[in-house]
Amino acid sequence: MKVLHTRAVQVQEQIERFNAGLPESDRALKFEKMAQSPFIFYRGSSHLYWYDVSRDWRISLFGGRPESQIWLQGDAHIYNFGALHDHQNRIYFGMDDFDDAVVADYQFDLWRLAASMVLDLQEREFYSDELVDQAVKKLGNSYVTTVAEANPDCPAIRMEHAPKPLRKFLQKVHEKNTRERMLGKWTQEGFHTFDHQHEKLEALEDDLFLKIKAAVDDYHQTRIPEVDGIPKVLDVARRTQAGTGSLGSRRYYVLVEGDCPRENVILDIKQQREPASVEAMPLPEQQWYRETFTHEGRRHADAFRAIAEHPDGWLGWLSLEGKLYSVRERSPFKKDYPAHKLNADEYLEMAAIWGEVLGREHARGAYCVQEPESRFSDFIRSEILPQKKAFVRLLRAVAPHYARCVQQDWQVFCAMQE
Repeated sequence: MKVLHTRAVQVQEQIERFNAGLPESDRALKFEKMAQSPFIFYRGSSHLYWYDVSRDWRISLFGGRPESQIWLQGDAHIYNFGALHDHQNRIYFGMDDFDDAVVADYQFDLWRLAASMVLDLQEREFYSDELVDQAVKKLGNSYVTTVAEANPDCPAIRMEHAPKPLRKFLQKVHEKNTRERMLGKWTQEGFHTFDHQHEKLEALEDDLFLKIKAAVDDYHQTRIPEVDGIPKVLDVARRTQAGTGSLGSRRYYVLVEGDCPRENVILDIKQQREPASVEAMPLPEQQWYRETFTHEGRRHADAFRAIAEHPDGWLGWLSLEGKLYSVRERSPFKKDYPAHKLNADEYLEMAAIWGEVLGREHARGAYCVQEPESRFSDFIRSEILPQKKAFVRLLRAVAPHYARCVQQDWQVFCAMQE
């Protein structure tokens, strides 16, 4: 007899339902990745997180009101932070994935980021409960302070004034990463065509090639500001084996002509679906979401422009064969921060930096939702800052407890694969 209403049954049913539409090969690869560790499982099962936290009454203690609703990154974890570049090719540190961006309570991002940090630390030799508590405390304190002090500019952390150990990472990216080096990795024949022998690229059928080329020619109308002329498409390829949670989404690279071959641009065209959070919303909020965001590619672009200090100049969206896509440049300087190389003291430093960056990006995201008033920062200053100890105490309870739940869910998932 099947026992109903147990956590194990819920986990199994939700994972099966959420991944039911994936091609068998992609689903197998995704599940293989998720079985490697609780942290990777957490990255690949964000729908479980949203199902749980959307029903957690503790959100209302420090939020759950109009002024706490902002643009969220939607899948906050420590490996969604990294090096990026602005329009002058200056290196800065920020969040780099907006596929699951959504308007919701700010704590959903903060709780997810804190739990990811706990899960990551639990894989380290220097792990201890005390270190976890210190790291989450630094994250929370830094976040609140940053939002309380935010202004409309909310400048990002740049290489020249970044604290250690972040400055060393950004300097290395600045020295080693170039557009020419990126093009050399993915292209051949003087940067004019993709290397279709690359293990993560596949050639396209002629008819699909032409459809994508035509869609890219039209997409330039969605860029802000619109551009004069249509850059020439040199080549198109299918991108494979990318991501964890996004495995199974259609993805293409498009090579676009620049001022010279070494200035050619790779556009990353990625299928966008409803964020995992939407299904967990109450029905009125689902209806609001679907009425507000009628194109998932545009929702991605709106979030990117709201949250990022320097939105990608190639940012836009398109539709292809009934599916919705985001368009952005593949940055030559994009690199995830190597948190796995940190020692215990460095980890505590980075916990504060992650909190600061999330706070800056939330403050920016709030201005777009709540303009012309900055009610979110005012709310943090007036309501949360005076209760900062209690606010951080809740975060210190939520993060390790939810990490324990993820570990148990992971064990259920691994048993499903046997």
